[in-house]
Formats: sequence, structure tokens, C-alpha cells
Amino acid sequence: MKVTKWVLTILSLATTVCCICMSWQTLQAQELRKAGRYFVAEITKSFKVTDGGSLEVSDIRGSVTVNSWKKKEVFIREIKKMDVFTREEAETILSKSKSSYRQTGNSIVVAGEYYRRDWIKSEFEISLPRSFNVDVGTRAGDLKITAIDGSIDLKTSGGEITLEDLGGDIDAKTSGGDVTVVNARGRTNLKTSGGELDLEEIHGPLMARTSGGNVVLRGASDAVELKTSGGDMEIVDVKGGVDAHTSGGDVELSNVSGGADISTSGGDIQFENVSGALDASTSGGDIVGRTIIGNAMVTTAGGSIDLRDVQGGAAAKTAGGDIAVEITLQDFSKRHNIDLRTAGGEITLFIPEKLPARVRAEIEVSSRWDSYNIYSDFPLTSSQEAEEGRRRHRRQRYITSEGEINGGGDLIELFTTNGDIRIKKLVR
Repeated sequence: MKVTKWVLTILSLATTVCCICMSWQTLQAQELRKAGRYFVAEITKSFKVTDGGSLEVSDIRGSVTVNSWKKKEVFIREIKKMDVFTREEAETILSKSKSSYRQTGNSIVVAGEYYRRDWIKSEFEISLPRSFNVDVGTRAGDLKITAIDGSIDLKTSGGEITLEDLGGDIDAKTSGGDVTVVNARGRTNLKTSGGELDLEEIHGPLMARTSGGNVVLRGASDAVELKTSGGDMEIVDVKGGVDAHTSGGDVELSNVSGGADISTSGGDIQFENVSGALDASTSGGDIVGRTIIGNAMVTTAGGSIDLRDVQGGAAAKTAGGDIAVEITLQDFSKRHNIDLRTAGGEITLFIPEKLPARVRAEIEVSSRWDSYNIYSDFPLTSSQEAEEGRRRHRRQRYITSEGEINGGGDLIELFTTNGDIRIKKLVR
């Protein structure tokens, strides 16, 4: 009798286990559906958490979207696409994938060690509390994070990154996509090896680099450092200083409250309303500037220079173009040295009528047949060297004018080769 009961108990347990296994297989089969050549499944997970926790998604292949909500809960919805031959293979992958979700205290981890291969891809949609830290790493996929106040650490090897309304520090890197950031309030560090940077309302320190795209920044409240090796740059409304460099494009800069250091190896530079000192250089383009409340130093190896409303001193140099500079400084106690040099063009300088300065202007004439002169609205002495020198088998002569205006002061030095020099009183 006891043996019979024991046998019946064993049979009952076996039946229960068998039913559980059959139920699991049935559940798996119901979760899977065929879409073209793919087996597709949906996984949903929910975890109770509190503010200040962390989410880590690592080693997966696919896109990730993270949004905040008011619940004290992390909810994850994963759509998995599996390019496999049989349903059994898909069921095995699905089973292992579910076991990769885990919670330790207030930390949620999703690991992708079971589906690293190219023929398994996922799309994640994640909702979590706003005060949460997010760390996501994907082998290939786009990343989008919205309305999170914790720290953000993102890495993708082949996708775009979109960030909106973030309150914590940001470190984001992609090897092959654009980066878009709108309304970031912490420190922001961005890098892409093959995409554009589109940035707006950046309220903390910003460092952003791309190896192959344009850079657009509209609105920043702190120091800005931008770099691209192959694109144009447009920078507008920055309350801190700007350090911006491109190896192959134009640079446009406007409404900067701090100083600016900008350079390009192959494009034009335009700037307007710079409240601090300006240093701008290009190896192959024109430089045009308006309203610099400080000293301006600009250099181009192959273009013209046009600076208006410079409220400080100015240094401008070009190897092949005209130079025009307008000085509007009113406080003559500030340093206002001016040094303008071109190897092949005219120089025109506008200065206030009462500006105190020492002036030295010189024209180098390489042809005996050409006629150039120095014209000044201020009284200067003029002389032409009687002797002609030789340089590189060419005859040269020099026309010079110098003198003190309004009792003398900081030096104004002007030099050109084969071009006129004009010093004019500013009329406003």
C-alpha cells in the first residue's frame, strides 16, 4: 500500500513537471511569430525600483529608446528578430535572452552575451524614473534618451544618438552616426567618427568632436570646445568662450559673450558680436567680422580680410588679398595697437578722429612701372627711398609714411606689397 502511494506520488510529480514543460513550450510557441525570414518575439519585463538607481544595457545589437515616467518601476519591452532556420532555434535563443535580465538592489542589468551574432537583433523601449542613471552599449543601433536627470553613458558602434531634456552629465560616443542634443544641463562630452553634430540649448561645459561632419550649435551657457576634421561649423548664442576648429570647412560665429579661438584649414570665416578677444585663422579663405568688443587677431593664407566695428586693437595678416579694418574704440586708455599686413593687396584703415597713436606705413613695390601711394586723413611725413635694392633678382623700392597723431600713443603699423594704403577718419 505504501509502495503504491509512493509510486502514485512520483507519477503525479512527473505529470506536473511534464505539464509545466508543455506549458512553457506552448508559451514559447505563442510568443514567436514568423515575419518574412525572421522569427520575431516580444519580451516584457518589469522591476520595482526607487529614485537614484541605474540601468545598464550592454553587449546588445539593436536600437534602444529610454524615456522617463512617474512610476517607481523600470519597464522594458524588447522586440527580438532572429534570422534562424527553425522554430526550435528561436525558442532556445528566446529562453536564454530572458535569463539575461536581472535586478540587484536598485540596479537593473540587461546583458547581451547570449545574442551577439549579426543574425539576432533587438529593439528596446524602456521606461524608468526620471532620477535614474543610464549606461547603454550597443554593437549596432540607434540610441535615444529623453527626459532623464541622472548621468548618461552611451556607446554605439554604428548608429545615431539623440538626446533631449537631460539634467545630468553626458558621455556619448558613436563610430558611425549623427549626434543630436537638445537641452542638456550637465557636462556634455560627445564624439562621433562619421557623423554630424546638431546641438541646441547646452547649459553645461561642452566638448564635441566629429571626424567627418558639420557642426551646428545654437545656444550654450558655458565654455564650448568643438572640432571637426571635415565639415562646416555654425555657432550661435554662446555665453561662454568658444574654441572651434575644422580642417575642411567654413566657420560662422555670432553672439558670443566670451572670447573665441577659431580656425579652419580650408574655408571662410565669418563672425559677429564677439564680446571678448578673438583669434581667427584660415589657410584658404576670406575673413569677415562685425562687432568685436575686444582685440581681434586674424590670419589667412589666401583671402581678403574685412573687419568692422572693432572696439579694441587689431592684428590682421594675409598672403594674398585686401585688408579693410574699422576701429570704433571710444576708451583710448585701453590698448589699441594695430598691425595690418598683406603680401598682395590694398590696406584701408578707419580710426576715430581723436585716437592717439604712432603711425608707420610702408609699401614695397616690386615693379618700377607700377605706381602706389599712401593716403592719410591725418598729417604724416612721406618719403621714397632713393636707392633701389635687389631681392630675388627683382628691383624693389619702398614708400613709407610715419608720424604721431593726437600726441602719439600705441603703434599703428601697416605694410603691403604692390598696393595702396589708406588711413581714414571714422565717420559715424
